[in-house]
Amino acid sequence: MTSTTAPAGMPARPWLAVGARRWAAVRLPGWARPVWAAATLVVAVLAAVVPVGWDPVCTVAAPCGPMWLYAIGAIGFFVHVAWLFLLPEAALLSAPLLLFWMADPAFRADGGAGRAADAVVVAALCWGWAAAFVRLRVRRRQRALALEAAGEVLLPVPERAAPARRGMVRIAAGLAGLVVAAVTAGIAVSGDRADRAHAAAAARVEAVVVANGAEDHVVARFGDGTRHRVGVMWPEDHERGSGLPVLVDGEWRRFAAEPYEDRTGLQLLTLTAGGAGATLLLSGAVAAFRVRSLRRRPAPALRVLCGREDGRTVIRPVDGAVGPPVLTYRAAGPGAWARGECVLFGLPAEGAELVLVGTTASGDVLFATTDSPARRWTEPAPDNEPQGPGEHRREAEARVAEAAAAMKPATAPVGWHGGAAGRTLGTLLLLGVLVFQVGSNAASAFSGADWWRSALSVLGSLWLVEKAVSMITWRITAGPDGLAVRRYLRTRYVPWADVTRVVRTPDGRLVVRRVRGLEDLSLGAVALPWWERRRRRPSPATRAAAELTAMVRDPGLRP
Repeated sequence: MTSTTAPAGMPARPWLAVGARRWAAVRLPGWARPVWAAATLVVAVLAAVVPVGWDPVCTVAAPCGPMWLYAIGAIGFFVHVAWLFLLPEAALLSAPLLLFWMADPAFRADGGAGRAADAVVVAALCWGWAAAFVRLRVRRRQRALALEAAGEVLLPVPERAAPARRGMVRIAAGLAGLVVAAVTAGIAVSGDRADRAHAAAAARVEAVVVANGAEDHVVARFGDGTRHRVGVMWPEDHERGSGLPVLVDGEWRRFAAEPYEDRTGLQLLTLTAGGAGATLLLSGAVAAFRVRSLRRRPAPALRVLCGREDGRTVIRPVDGAVGPPVLTYRAAGPGAWARGECVLFGLPAEGAELVLVGTTASGDVLFATTDSPARRWTEPAPDNEPQGPGEHRREAEARVAEAAAAMKPATAPVGWHGGAAGRTLGTLLLLGVLVFQVGSNAASAFSGADWWRSALSVLGSLWLVEKAVSMITWRITAGPDGLAVRRYLRTRYVPWADVTRVVRTPDGRLVVRRVRGLEDLSLGAVALPWWERRRRRPSPATRAAAELTAMVRDPGLRP
C-alpha cells in the first residue's frame, strides 16, 4: 500500500464531512429501487402470456400475417426490464412506448384473468417509469451537491491519466448482437416476402385433411385424389376429415388462413439479439461518452481521502479518516492501490465516471479510473452478523468449541474444500442439467414448445449450474498471514485481522465474516444441511467454518 498526497499545484477544494454527509443523505427511496418494479413487471407479463396465452384468430377472409409487431412488443417488455437497471434514461422512453403498444386491443389478453394481468402490467410500467424518473432526479441532486462542494474550481484531468476504455467491450458486443439481429431479420423478412408473393399469385383449392404431419404441416387430399403436404402453423387444430382451403402456387402450398410460414424462432433470435445488442451498445456508449466528457474539458475537483477496501476504491471526506466511506467503485489503473489524500475529478453521483489522482512521497503521480459505476457507500448491519435461528447459532458455537479443544497448532497451511463427495455431487448435478437440456431441446424441437418454457428451462438450469460449480470449486486455505478464499476460478486473500469468523448459514452457504466496513465474502451454497442432518455428520463446509473460527479466536492455532 502506497501513501499519497494531493498533487501540488491543484487548488481543489476539500470535500468536508458536512458536505459529504449531505451528499450521502440523498438516496433512492425503497419503492424506487428498480428490482421491485422489474420483478412486478416480469411476473405480470408471464401471468398475462403463460396461463392465458395469445392465439390470433386466423380466417380465410382475414389471414394471419408475420406478427412482427406482437413479437417486438413481447420482447420489448424484457428489454425494458434490463433498461430499468442499466439505462434509466432509456426506460423513461420505453415505458410510454410499451403502454402505447398495449393500447391496441389485438395485443390484450382475453378473459378476466387476462385483463387483471394486463392491468398489473400497466401499473408496473407506470411504477417503473416513476422509479426511473426519481432515480435520475437523485443523480441530479447528488451532482448539484458535489458541484456546490467543489465551488468554481475546474481543473483539467492530468494527461498521464489512463486512457479511457470504459464501454468499449460493451460497444463491440452490442454491435455484434445487432449484426446477428440484422442477418436473422433479413432471412425472416425475405421469407415473408416470398410467402407474400406466392399468396398473391396462388390459386385457392379445397382439400380434406387425411393426416397430421410434423409440427408445421398436415397431409391433405385434393380434388383430383392426390395427397400433398400443406403448411400450417398449428397442425393439432386440424382434425382428420375436416375441410381445408389451400393456396397453391406450384410446389408452394399453404393453409389459406395462414399464408405465412411460422418463423417464430427467427423472430425470437432477431429480437433477443437486437434487444441485447441495443442495450449493450447504449450502455457502452453512455459510459464512453461520460468518460470522454470528463477528459474533454476542465472538470470539478475535490480533495478527498482515498483508499482500498475489499478490492474496491473508497472515498472519504478529508476530515473523516475514521468514519465510513462516502462512495465506492471498482478502480483500474496503477493508482488502484494508492491510499491517502487525493484529488477526485468529476461530480460524484450514482453511475458517474471519476478519475482519482494522487502523488507519492517520491513525486510519482498515481491515478485510478472508474472500472465500474460509482455507488453510494452502504453501511453494513451493526454487528455484521445475520440474525439466524437461535438453535443453528448455538450448534455452530458448540462446534467451534469442540474444534478449538481438538485442534493442535498448525505447522503448515491448512486447506478445506468440498472433498470427493461434494465434487462428485456437483459433477452429477452438472451432468443432470446437461442431460435435461438436451432432452428438453429435443422435445421442444419435436412438439414446438413455447419460447417462454425454453427460457424458464434455461434460467433454472443456469441457477443449478451455479450451485454445482460452487460445490466443485470452493476452497479456503489458511496461511500465516490470512486466508486464501477461492470461488469459481477466483482467489481472494483476506488478512487475519479482517476476519471476525467463518459461518455455514442455515441454507448451506459458507461465508467469511469480516470487520465492520468490509463486505462479507460468500463462497456460495456449498453444503446440503438436510443431508448433514440425515447422515448426522458435518460436511466439509461445516467443519471449515468451525475450525477457521477457532483459528480466528486463537492465533496460536494458525499456521
